[in-house]
Amino acid sequence: MLQIGLVVAWLIALSLAIHLATTAIKARLLGRRERKRALKTAQEFRKNHHFDPKQKHWVRNVDQVALIDHSAEERRIFLIVIFWLLFILWEGYWVLEIREQYVARGGHLALPYGFLFFMTVVLPLTLYLFLRRRLRRVAIIPVDQQR
Repeated sequence: MLQIGLVVAWLIALSLAIHLATTAIKARLLGRRERKRALKTAQEFRKNHHFDPKQKHWVRNVDQVALIDHSAEERRIFLIVIFWLLFILWEGYWVLEIREQYVARGGHLALPYGFLFFMTVVLPLTLYLFLRRRLRRVAIIPVDQQR
């Protein structure tokens, strides 16, 4: 009975190995096809368009019309508004925290000034610079390649 169980287990393991191998091969071929198609569309896009550094947008070679993705611009404005609101909430929280500690301690702060400087200036500035760079990088990607 044990030998039959081992044979069945080996058959199941072998069939699963064959199944996984064929699935991996299919996925690899499909991925290769996707990459080739993406490269082909990118080459075709670059053949018909060029990037204008003055306008900071992709421009059609035929009529020099800039390709502007308005949905990306609207999304960018929405994100800027959200980030400003978060910044105001963050600064308001720390101002209230400082005031509360100042009143509770009778005229002096318990938190170190370096920590307060970091929380109210350095951290928001770092986040702003990172997100500004990230948003500008997204805005430069051509319309056809944003997927």
